[in-house]
Amino acid sequence: MQLDNIRVSRKLWFAFLGLMVAMALVSGIAQNRGNTTMARAMDAVVDIDTRVVAAVRWRGGTETAVNMIMGGAVTTDAVLAQQYDARVKEIVGDINKIQETIVAGATAPEEKATIDKVVAERKLVLEAVAKTWELKGAGDAVETQRFADEQLTPMVARYLKAQDEFIA
Repeated sequence: MQLDNIRVSRKLWFAFLGLMVAMALVSGIAQNRGNTTMARAMDAVVDIDTRVVAAVRWRGGTETAVNMIMGGAVTTDAVLAQQYDARVKEIVGDINKIQETIVAGATAPEEKATIDKVVAERKLVLEAVAKTWELKGAGDAVETQRFADEQLTPMVARYLKAQDEFIA
């Protein structure tokens, strides 16, 4: 059987069917690539969202702890100060876990630099908090209040600003 012996209508049908199969194949490949790309994009969005949520939780925990520290520093009620101290230690433990997750997930150099800045500010704040509790334990309410207002508050403001920069 030669090609010349096949009727023209059958030749056209074979050509048409061949083109349809080729189009279906190309369409399937394109759909697969589109699905793969969309899945990667969704994974990236979920990853970014998870990291933003963790950073916001870190910021919120920090602000809560700072408010409790300031409240404990100025209160004259010893029981309330102990409750604040216990709660602050719990919050700081949670913040440590969140910070470890965020630091482990940092990949970009500018992100790492911003995290390093936040960690450095946090270290200064934790040292100042220890000094605040030390002054509070010594019973010097005036010096504790002065230290909290003049030293701790500006440190906390820098720490929170560094966290805001990281979140941005």
